[in-house]
Order: sequence, then C-alpha cells, then structure tokens
Amino acid sequence: MGPVLHVMSQSSECRRARNSGNQRNAVAEQNTEDACPDSPTTEKVTPTRLVLLSLPPLASQDASRSYILLLQQSRPRTTLVMTSTLFQLNYDVLSDVLGLMSSHDAAQLALTCRGAYALALPRFLSDVSLGGLYHKSSSSAVSQLTDFCNFLLAPAPSWHGPPSSRLDSLRTLELMRDAVRVRKAGVWTTDASAVALLSNVLARANNLQKLTLWGSEALFKAYPDFGLGSSASIHALILGGDVAPLPALARAFPHVRQLIFIGGGACVPEWAFASPSVDPQALDAWRESVESIDTCFPVLPLAVPARRVHLRNPIVSDLDAIHCAREFLGRTRPVVLSTAMSAYASPEEFGAVLELAAPSLRYLELVGDRCENVEDGTEWVQARVANAFSLVPDLSLLGISLSVTPVVVSAMNRLKPYAGTPDAPRSDESRDLMGLVRALAASSPSLKFVAIDLSPAKGSSLAERAWFRVFEVKDSRSRHVVKISEKEGSALAEKMRAFNRYD
Repeated sequence: MGPVLHVMSQSSECRRARNSGNQRNAVAEQNTEDACPDSPTTEKVTPTRLVLLSLPPLASQDASRSYILLLQQSRPRTTLVMTSTLFQLNYDVLSDVLGLMSSHDAAQLALTCRGAYALALPRFLSDVSLGGLYHKSSSSAVSQLTDFCNFLLAPAPSWHGPPSSRLDSLRTLELMRDAVRVRKAGVWTTDASAVALLSNVLARANNLQKLTLWGSEALFKAYPDFGLGSSASIHALILGGDVAPLPALARAFPHVRQLIFIGGGACVPEWAFASPSVDPQALDAWRESVESIDTCFPVLPLAVPARRVHLRNPIVSDLDAIHCAREFLGRTRPVVLSTAMSAYASPEEFGAVLELAAPSLRYLELVGDRCENVEDGTEWVQARVANAFSLVPDLSLLGISLSVTPVVVSAMNRLKPYAGTPDAPRSDESRDLMGLVRALAASSPSLKFVAIDLSPAKGSSLAERAWFRVFEVKDSRSRHVVKISEKEGSALAEKMRAFNRYD
C-alpha cells in the first residue's frame, strides 16, 4: 500500500502556512463545516484525484522531478459557481424582455444599478405622456414638463453612452392640455417659457416618430415659433382639442406623413368647417409628404392629396354632412378610402359623396351603418351601393370591401320586457352573395375584387362572409365571378390597402 498523505484542516479565518526546512511542501486548502480554528485535526485521505504542481528547483535529490499531490475530500465540498446576470443575455433577448415591460416597471429597473439604468432607461423614455392623468397633485403639470425637458437636454453621463442618448431614446410623446398651464393671478394661462423649452426638445429629438398635441392652438398663441426646425423624424402628428391653424402646423412639422385628428365625438368642431379659407401654398410642405389622413370628421381646410383617407364617424343622411364629406374627399382625392355611411342613405346621396373622389379612388372599404337585419343588408348592397356606382361616371374601382354594423340597442331598451316574437336562430345557409357580386361588377366594370361581410346583421347566417375575384371574359359582355378562400381574400385586401396613385 502506498504512502498515506495527512492534510491539516483549516478555517478561512486562520489559514496557517507551514514551512519545512527545504521549502518544498504545497499547501492544499480544504473548506470543511466542522473545522476548528484552535485545534486542527488530521484526516487520512485516500488518493483519487491528481493535481500536477511544477515546483522551482530544489536542493534535494527530488529537485529534477515534479511532485504529485494526491487529494480527496472526505466531506461534501462547497463549489464556487459563476452566476449569470441579466445583463449577460443577448441584446436581442433583452430588447424582447424590455418590450414586455411597462414604462413604470422599466423605471423601477433603472433605479437598481448603473447597468440596469443604461439598459432600461431607453425603454422608459421611448413612450412619454405629460400632463393629464399623469399629473401629480404635489407638483404642477408644467413643472413635470420643464423637469422632463431639462433632463432630456442635459448631457447623459459618460457611463450611460453619448451625451445625446437620452434624447435619442424618445420615440413617442403625448402632450395633454394642462402640461403647459400655470395659474397666474387666479387665471389659468399658457406658460410661454415651457412651450419654448418643449420646442427645443422637438428640434433635437432625432428619433421622435409620433407626436400627440392636445390643444395645439394654445401652444402657437403663447409661442408663435413653436415647432420651427422640428426633427425630420416626426412622421405621425396626432391633433386633439382646439387645433392650431393648419398652415402653422404645416410650417412647424413639414415632414409629417400621417395626420390623425381625434376627439370631438359626433360634434364637428367649428374650426374643421367654418375656419377662413387657407392659401393653398401654405400647405405645400404637406402636399409632398402626407400619405394618410385619419379623422372622425371632414376637415375642409385640409386641401392636401393623400394616398389613404379614413373617415371614422358614419356619414349620415343629411344635406350638410353629405356636402362636407363630398368636399373633403374631393380635396384629398384618396386612392384608398375607408368610411361608413348610413345603410338607408339613397343611391344619389352615396353617389354624391364619391363623385369628386372617383377619378383617383382604387380601393373602397365601406360600412353600412346600423343595418336592421340581414335582409336590409342584402338590399343595401344591391339596391343602394350597386346603383350608386352606376351614377358615378368616372369611377375606376379595382376592389371593394363591404360590411355592416347592427343597430345599437340602448341599455334602457334592454330592461324593457320584449313583446315581439323571438329572433330566428342563425342558420348555416348562405344567401346569394354571388348574385350581389355580379350586380356590383355590372355597375363598376373595372372591379376585380369584392369582399362581403353581412354576418354582423341580425338574423344572418354563419356563412354570409366571403371573398370573390372578378374576371373579364373574352367575347362576352358578362363577367366571371369566382369565390376564393379567406386567406387569399385577406391577402388581396391587404395588397389593395397599399395602393398608391400609380396602381
């Protein structure tokens, strides 16, 4: 049996280095739970693991060879494991994780350490809303605005990144009405210095893409040069409340591609139809840049051609409403139009709405608003829409998507006892949608794609939703209609929504 090596157990507090006369013994550290610092113990170790140590030349007869130290742990050994941290993950993975966080959670993460600050602060600053529900009672909303702007404009610390890293993180900014208001002499007024500070941020935020302004009229009144020199990255401008004159907005934000008007409900604000006439040249910047207009109501001063127009509020069967919609569509001349109109408007009224926009219109998404039942929905398509197309001479539609909305039942009516007969259950039998498509194709010779969805109507069947292609037949006056799958129909609709003036 070979020699037995005895190893002294030692604690971490009092490691003892032992020196032999010839300075050639190697010390092996062993952590044990029962080690006693005052009375070291010796343990017999059976060799099972080899550790090769190369020692300096020695004066003894063993100087030319290496020593093999045989070690074994007789008790469980504590293993030091290198733990992974959150920041060692791939950046793409971290981006996905941060994308699932709210802004509040990202702010809490940023307060933990510098590494977390550099990682989470861009997420926190990417989408910011000032004023409104975010206003704290302990400080005014204008203080929130000025503190935020000063924070963005101040150079970022060196360990965070380049000096402009805070400004570069801003992607979306929403400004509520009270964010720039201060109370002076008992009267609420707009703080011009705060508006000027915000304008400076808009000029230097090179990655800001979407800007929402509530009550923009007050901003321009307090600081007429608001927005001048704003970042060319601002592509979406959302306007609510009292909107500033459109020429001032076009001058301040000339690179906007998407204009969105929000608020107002069913009431059209006075500025949208009763404002003084606008010089066409004052909106020249938007003539080249604006691609999409999304609004609840017609904005008559906005005489800017747009590739796509979305009118969210239904057009009612009223002379003034039809006139405003007609003029607005004639001035914007959309290629793609999404709108809703009363399901009981006459073909003449619907034709009048489309008449001025017909030469440029290629794809139409039309909703028949408040349709009583599926029979009325069928009549709406065949007797109103198809007849209206025949009344518009320059119509060159390539595709159309038709759907209906049911009649809204108030909560009070739901509480009243029902005296009539119960509704007939839905059936799986479909109506003659092919016949409706043929009627549409006959009234619009350029039509190539039709989507019909009558399923929301009362009493409709589960199958009254379909997509069709329309083909020309050589040596025949009739047109060939083929039903296609939902997947193919959805793909065609998506393609037509992307139409431009060259399609």
